Amino acid sequence: MGIYHFFVILLGLAFGSFLNVIIYRLPEGIFFANKRSYCPKCKSQIPIYRNIPLLSFSFQKGKCHSCKQSISIQYPITEFLSGLIWLWAFVHYGLAQGILFIWICSILLAISFIDLKTFIIPLPLVICAILGLVIYIFIHPHEWRVMFWGGVFGVSYLSLVFILTSAIFKKQTMGFGDLQLVLITGMWLGAVNVLLSIFLSSILALIMWISISIIKGIDKNRPLAFGPYLSISAIIVYVINIDILQFLS
Repeated sequence: MGIYHFFVILLGLAFGSFLNVIIYRLPEGIFFANKRSYCPKCKSQIPIYRNIPLLSFSFQKGKCHSCKQSISIQYPITEFLSGLIWLWAFVHYGLAQGILFIWICSILLAISFIDLKTFIIPLPLVICAILGLVIYIFIHPHEWRVMFWGGVFGVSYLSLVFILTSAIFKKQTMGFGDLQLVLITGMWLGAVNVLLSIFLSSILALIMWISISIIKGIDKNRPLAFGPYLSISAIIVYVINIDILQFLS
């Protein structure tokens, strides 16, 4: 691994720390508050030397230096995954595609953790993702059809699933935020691969629901955030980059 790879990883880790701020503050409505990073439990400010991605969590053994309460494992996980996202983009993609990969994956990462905690997919993050995709279309105008039909197919298919499952179970089976999220992944992946990602996300969600049911018992009314599975499957499908049409031909 060269010096450039190491530098990119450091940038990714630092950006992951910023994502943690978004994940915590955006649902609380305090994202634009003029405050330095602070412990969400004791509210004490975190000095810069105790806010180093991954290292601070390790040195403090996963606990706040002030109140000694546990720090959520979300923080190092987000920083670590952000570092991987930046490194993968640097190694595998050109400038424009790499920036878009970082942009979309980072937003999907933030959406996943927020949805897990609140069952809400924030509209500002959806808008930011769409803006990034629109800018990419201006740079590569020949790809507008792929993005347009990807968004149409993704939203149409998930809307059909939403209507059918809601009618069968006589309750709302997913949130409208999931439809907004699949608009992002559809534009990013294209018409065919977004369908593959939705199928994969359903499998992942089913596996998780069964696992939770085995541990905690079956509860038909147990809510399950679908956003993380849509996000994970979209990133997997994009990274693997399977050309389904060529594979089937």
